[in-house]
Amino acid sequence: MISISTTVLIIKYIVATSVFVGIVCAPAWIARQSDKGKQDMFIVRTGSWLFGWSIIGWFYALFIGAKK
Repeated sequence: MISISTTVLIIKYIVATSVFVGIVCAPAWIARQSDKGKQDMFIVRTGSWLFGWSIIGWFYALFIGAKK
């Protein structure tokens, strides 16, 4: 049987993972909302997923996704 502390720990990991995935996907979502073309969307998604681990790559994807 799972104890309450184990359940709380599992919920905490699920929430932390959801927040992390939301932050990584934010540049692609912003690019989608600002009606970017297919090439810009590809650049933003690729930059966010491949280089998102470095803060510079994530900011680059965010910049490309948000620019008009």
